[in-house]
Amino acid sequence: MNGYQRATAELAEQGWTVLHRQRFGADHASVLAIAGHFGRPSTRDGGQAVWEVRPRPGRANGTFSERTGPAAFHTDAQYHARPEDYVCLFVVRPAADGGHTRVLGAEAALSTVRPATLAALRQPAWTWTVPEVFQASAPAARPAPVATADGTIRWRADNLAQPLPGDQGRAAADFSAALERAEAREVRHRPGDVIILDNRRALHARTAFQDTDRLVLRVRLWRS
Repeated sequence: MNGYQRATAELAEQGWTVLHRQRFGADHASVLAIAGHFGRPSTRDGGQAVWEVRPRPGRANGTFSERTGPAAFHTDAQYHARPEDYVCLFVVRPAADGGHTRVLGAEAALSTVRPATLAALRQPAWTWTVPEVFQASAPAARPAPVATADGTIRWRADNLAQPLPGDQGRAAADFSAALERAEAREVRHRPGDVIILDNRRALHARTAFQDTDRLVLRVRLWRS
């Protein structure tokens, strides 16, 4: 079994995997060649398959990929009717002071919430706003459940469409608190690492950092 086969099997089994010591830089061709082993690159947001996750001047309040600091547990493209199947993160330059990826499976994420919260999360009544940088190409999706009976999940607390009704607000707060308590895996970034996430079965987060030289390349994929 070669490295890609092992990673594909691990991705299917646990919802995420890591390839170490891959050969790529900021060169998009080499990044897409690796990503292509796992799916078909999406250009839906921003019109490009490879998106630079790096702090941008003047975007201190932008979406996670545009600013320093931590990122709470979320899935990507939750604002679309159908989010992409996978997310690949290519570590070009790790931050000197953190910025590592944390991973949490959907089952573990939901295992400690109260029954009333779980019932609310399964209601097809949740919507998210589209990040400003993608609004030209991503119309808001219809309401959808956060969690489904088949184990899929979509979530991002900080861009939930407001205002939330009382029951939803309580469920969102309860779920956000449960995510912070959950035991997650931390993947420390090293140059050449490729972190592949099942965007429907796992949430990911980021530890805090302030190093503006940090560069990660993100590719969202459709399952081939």
